[in-house]
Amino acid sequence: MTYKQISSKVCIGRVFDRFNIDYQGFIPRVPNWIHSAMNEMKVYTSMVAVTKDLEVIDYKCAIPDETKILDAVMYEGWRLPRIDVINESDADIMEETWHPYAKYQLDNNGYIITTFEAGDIRMFIRRLPVTFDTVTNLWFPDIPENEDLLNALDWFILKRLLERGHKVNNYTLNTNNVSMNPELQWEKHRFIATNSLAAFDSDDREQISEMIRTFLYNQYASTDEFVNPYRKLS
Repeated sequence: MTYKQISSKVCIGRVFDRFNIDYQGFIPRVPNWIHSAMNEMKVYTSMVAVTKDLEVIDYKCAIPDETKILDAVMYEGWRLPRIDVINESDADIMEETWHPYAKYQLDNNGYIITTFEAGDIRMFIRRLPVTFDTVTNLWFPDIPENEDLLNALDWFILKRLLERGHKVNNYTLNTNNVSMNPELQWEKHRFIATNSLAAFDSDDREQISEMIRTFLYNQYASTDEFVNPYRKLS
């Protein structure tokens, strides 16, 4: 199923209306909460391909904060092999794709470390789409317009509010009553949402296939599948 993408800002209005919340101080936290919920549900179908032109200084370059997956790094028109990937450049079909001498590796602090001191590079990344809201001055993730997903996010936001000590009606995290415990509701509805969004139809598969074919300098190159733990929203 192909879903229309909408701004997750709609979740704010939903929780205010659904749970009669009279506190607004949590709003700046909502984008991060939604990213966390989407990660827990492994809802990554909305990622978009982006290129970033960056500069290596003193043998290193920061990976963009919004990076979800680092697909490739290019330097002087060549793709850079990763030092810690064994035999990545051995295939004959890659002989004219890889840089003849320059390489890079990942560190644990959100940087790539290169074998050359300085230069311009291009990173091919995938990130979750976001929309800037001028009213709140916040970047909100775009999400599939799917009622099961929105329902799960409602409960996740309420759970986060209670975890931070806010009182919302008679909801509590200390009961086995599913209807009154947002954590139990989240566990229930996140599986419903994940299953609802799990299956790709032929349009989905073709769209993703086309993105991969056209995104990389060479479609036969493997992706780095690097998840950036230092990703931020703004």
